Amino acid sequence: MKDKLYEKYGYKIDYLTYKNGCISFQLDYSKYMLLKTELSNESLTQLDMIIKKLDNYAIFFHQLIRSKDGFVLEFGKDKYVLIKLRIVNDRKVTINEIIKLSNINIGLFSNNVMEEKIDFIENYLSNNEKTELVNIDYFIGISENSIALFNLLNREDKVYIGHKRIKYNEKAIDFYNPLNIVLDYKTRDLAEYVKSSFISGNNQMKEVLKYLNPSDYLSYFARLLFPSFYFDMVDQYINYGIEMDIKKISNLANSFEKSLRETYNVIFSAINIPYIDWLSKVNNF
Repeated sequence: MKDKLYEKYGYKIDYLTYKNGCISFQLDYSKYMLLKTELSNESLTQLDMIIKKLDNYAIFFHQLIRSKDGFVLEFGKDKYVLIKLRIVNDRKVTINEIIKLSNINIGLFSNNVMEEKIDFIENYLSNNEKTELVNIDYFIGISENSIALFNLLNREDKVYIGHKRIKYNEKAIDFYNPLNIVLDYKTRDLAEYVKSSFISGNNQMKEVLKYLNPSDYLSYFARLLFPSFYFDMVDQYINYGIEMDIKKISNLANSFEKSLRETYNVIFSAINIPYIDWLSKVNNF
């Protein structure tokens, strides 16, 4: 790999560090990482343009480094992209950083992958008749409510910078990894962060409404309603055979619905949001 880095970038590297599936090295007091990628040169070029646009707002994602052949570095059977880190400490990202990033408009709305997630799971179940997923019907039902709310939003609305997935207590070094960027409604990251904090025992569903304009309440609640944490568990079961804890999921479903109901009622009293019967009743578990 050292020879490859010299050939493609002109970098003379003394030694490489291999850890957690990535390769890193120091050069001229800066730290670099080689990360595996499935993205094409075209996609990485577009991503590079987004990063440079964010620089104008003083939001500094790690830099993508172009070689003489483009952004993709092929080595053996794998493809890599070289990144120059701009943040190297272990501090945790703040809600203010999440809000600042999510307010940067980047273009017109493209697509929504939530329907694809449900379609994948339903297709999996249809081809694995003996498989039983804990509380699957309940969470599919919630997901469909979420998608119905999203369908009320104007698909010509502009989109904003978000992450594939953001977690509670996310480290800044990971938050500013450009390979995690996705384009979506501005409330994506906040809602995913809140759901992650909820799983960690720090419920902030209602409290973060103060960071939003009422015009964003509907998209926030629609995203909040989608139980991504549950589908993560399903992915772990399908792809890695990690069993789903029935008691844990049932308890999560109870507390999740309770928090959703409280947040929904606050939003319902503030804006014109569709009436959702099951969120207006006592806990039905």
